[in-house]
Amino acid sequence: MKTKLYLSVFCVGFFWGTTFLGIRIGVETIPPFLVSGLRNILSGSLILLFLIATKKTERIQLHHVARALVLALLMIVIGNGLTTYSEKYISSGLASLISTLSPLVVLLFNLVLGYEKLSIKTIAGIFLGLFGMYLLYENNMSDFIKPEYREGVGALLLAIIAWSAGTLVTKRAKVNPLGMLMNVSMQMLLAGVILCGLHLGTQGPIDSSQWSNRSMLAIVYLALFGSVVGYVAYSYLMTQWSSTRVTVLAYVNVVIALFLGWLILDETITPRIILATAVIVSGVVLVNYKKRA
Repeated sequence: MKTKLYLSVFCVGFFWGTTFLGIRIGVETIPPFLVSGLRNILSGSLILLFLIATKKTERIQLHHVARALVLALLMIVIGNGLTTYSEKYISSGLASLISTLSPLVVLLFNLVLGYEKLSIKTIAGIFLGLFGMYLLYENNMSDFIKPEYREGVGALLLAIIAWSAGTLVTKRAKVNPLGMLMNVSMQMLLAGVILCGLHLGTQGPIDSSQWSNRSMLAIVYLALFGSVVGYVAYSYLMTQWSSTRVTVLAYVNVVIALFLGWLILDETITPRIILATAVIVSGVVLVNYKKRA
């Protein structure tokens, strides 16, 4: 059980950290809603094919579809769709930075609804993460006031709120009516169709003549590692941990995005960045640490 848990933590922390770069590459030549829509149709189909091959499909009823639709709208259509849309206008680094607000939003929801009690340990862990973000991006804060970033930042903030709400719905549901994989597959397929429909309704027919191989490969990567691996691991963690603890992994995502910038874009890693990384990891450890009896 612990091996499965630790593997899920790694998948969410690492692979979701790489998706910010993948999204940025995808939207270079492919419209954002199509990037997200095709990604989810592909990943949902792969999971469904696996279930069919292993004879683990389940009978779907109307209330199953209704529940999956709510989560698909909150976490994928609005959450993932607007995150993808935002990276058309802002950098992947800035997107990953703003996404670290999700633990605070989830914690605020939990506190308001009475699902979680405020503790010094939780507050300290979250603010250590935020302080690490400040150390990482202090010199880039001017990006927030640039007019060209405002639309992207606004879209991403809405995505964070929707994702956080969907996280709470997932965590607080009394009974999961379907198996995790069946439920996740249905969410992805529903969301993928909706997102592609949004593109058709706002942009007209799909024109793939300008799509680059680089962007198409990014969609495949996002489908396999961002959705199949990452989202399934996230859904599993939601059954094992509190919603606040799971979302704090967003801090690790930013560290991964940072190192990818160093590996792929030749960005410089300074002692300040190393210090910030240590602060962020300390925050994650603090929130997740439990004393053994």
